[in-house]
Amino acid sequence: MQQQVTEVDVKLTLENRKHLSMTGVDAVDGFSDQHLSLTIAGEKVFINGENIKITAYNKLSGSLSAEGKFTEIKYSCKKVPLIKRIFK
Repeated sequence: MQQQVTEVDVKLTLENRKHLSMTGVDAVDGFSDQHLSLTIAGEKVFINGENIKITAYNKLSGSLSAEGKFTEIKYSCKKVPLIKRIFK
């Protein structure tokens, strides 16, 4: 049985490292004034910086806006187990 993968339109806009807006956000997993942890299309996204504040989040539309001084945006996708990579 095949799984149907639905492609999600994700857009990330960062203006002058101070204003961040994103679409396609599934969930806000955690946040503080120094980091945001998000799930986007089943993958984790980690955003680091200073004085980060979420200014708007709409779970239904998947849009998020935040302000602060952003220093790092990191995507983390699931690794395929070593055994599956060896025995294709």
